[in-house]
Amino acid sequence: MTKSRQLSIYEKNQLLRYGLKEDDLLARAEMPVEYLTGFVNFKNLEIKVNQNVLIPRVETEELIDLITNFIDSIRAPLSCLEVGTGSGAISLALFDFLSRQKNLLLEKFILTDLSTAALKIAKENFSRLFGTGSLSKIQFLENDLLSGFSEQKFNLIVANLPYVPSGKMANLDLSVKDYEPILALNGGESGFELINKMLEQVLDKELLSEKGQIFLEVYENHNIQFIKEKFPKIFQNFSIRESKDQFNRQRFLILQKI
Repeated sequence: MTKSRQLSIYEKNQLLRYGLKEDDLLARAEMPVEYLTGFVNFKNLEIKVNQNVLIPRVETEELIDLITNFIDSIRAPLSCLEVGTGSGAISLALFDFLSRQKNLLLEKFILTDLSTAALKIAKENFSRLFGTGSLSKIQFLENDLLSGFSEQKFNLIVANLPYVPSGKMANLDLSVKDYEPILALNGGESGFELINKMLEQVLDKELLSEKGQIFLEVYENHNIQFIKEKFPKIFQNFSIRESKDQFNRQRFLILQKI
């Protein structure tokens, strides 16, 4: 006998907010409420989402805090690159922060994604939240990681790439594996394969400025020791800091060239 779905207070509140009934969600098996309403709150921004993009997690809001602390320390003009932007949530939150900084010059802001549909959502979010004028300040590139990049320097690179190990995909909640895009979840055998490829591209193409930093959201076992053992090139070329999320799980890495 199939266990009937019990809605959380959060789900009930979201349905109420968007004028939907509980039965509207209960009729859709394990569909995340955000895909039904079409929106998720992220850093006090109403982000549009659909099943072409991953639903931004509350933990990722903590990544924003780490990045903005770094931005506060930058004296040079900011050159920002987000790889694998999805809905654009991370860059939207950063753009919102930057728009309130009077003494910081934004030199360039580039968002990339492999998915045409994801970039469309990201553009819609920027236009809806910050006006069509914001689109002239952002460059959206349909791109496989950093292929095609050369002779550019960034002092901030951000990526929340797929990081779930292939062998763990079957263990994900039905609300995740049956509804969210596999392209945005499956990170390969160890979960670090795509991240490693991107970091090697940063090194080979010399895309990170001297004092620039890379901020990553990663799987909980992707710590410094893991990188030292499995991906020595990355360990040997970057100084790496770990940071835990609010659930006390290793979740973020901050890298700087040695």
